[in-house]
Amino acid sequence: MRLASSFALSFLIILAACGGSVPEPTSPLAEEAPDRLVVYTVNEPLAYFAERLRGDEVEVIFPAPADEDPAFWSPNAEAIAAYQQADLILLNGAGYAKWVERATLPSTKLVDTSAGFADRLLELSGAVTHSHGPEGEHEHQGWAFTTWLDPTLALEQARAVAAALEQRRPESAAMIQSNLAVLEADLTALDARLAAAADSIGDTPLVFSHPVYQYLIHRYQLNGLEVHWEPDVEPDGKMWSELEHIIDHDGAQWMLWEGAPVATTVAGLDDRGISSVVYSPCANVPTEGDWLTVMEANAVALESIAGLPADHAD
Repeated sequence: MRLASSFALSFLIILAACGGSVPEPTSPLAEEAPDRLVVYTVNEPLAYFAERLRGDEVEVIFPAPADEDPAFWSPNAEAIAAYQQADLILLNGAGYAKWVERATLPSTKLVDTSAGFADRLLELSGAVTHSHGPEGEHEHQGWAFTTWLDPTLALEQARAVAAALEQRRPESAAMIQSNLAVLEADLTALDARLAAAADSIGDTPLVFSHPVYQYLIHRYQLNGLEVHWEPDVEPDGKMWSELEHIIDHDGAQWMLWEGAPVATTVAGLDDRGISSVVYSPCANVPTEGDWLTVMEANAVALESIAGLPADHAD
């Protein structure tokens, strides 16, 4: 079962203010089931991997609000305290979830799931500052961090999750490895679908609405052109002019979005000969299905650009 919860610590703050000693917080999950392994994650892909791999005695918790980008979410004191109480904290690495660098988290509980391919992380060429959503203004700089959009790297992260779970629950190693084999098959199949679609697309220029698709572009050698548009915000005149330059210079006919763009934007793109498709990074909990079904829908979107039939994966 998934929980998006935090632990109420107000009484501890009051006690400390009155000069009393503050007992170490205890997770309600731990009180109910002392042998239960409580796993916190910083995004939905890692939560999905942990859930696919876990046993009955593992509770996977991803507490970011549904309306915020987990990469730029800043948890409050209660949420951080909940992370601190966890038995295992799964990190994405590559600079994802900057709050982790500022918080005091037990190093023995941290697992950087991208550490195994640190030499394959993609460096961003320049910093871009902009604002959208409840998280407000933020920058895209340093390392590209949506690593899971390359299924081969997602598989490496899943294996890191499996290793961490096995280390803490060695008696469940056989079950974890069995679950990992099934997950590996799913990710390998996803990679094959995307590779086939990309092969058909070839060097056709694709406009990506946000600079978060670097690993997808790199893995499949797509001719990706990045802009900085938000699906729920109508572009201004300058943005339209920049896109028209891309159209004139590169001949792009497709634009990939993180989410469904507003109707007026779609109409404006249609007028310029640009078709829109959604390719969701799925960093947060999807409104329907799960992380894998979203990735499979992404594969359908890429296949539609490639002109492959809808039943191509069957």
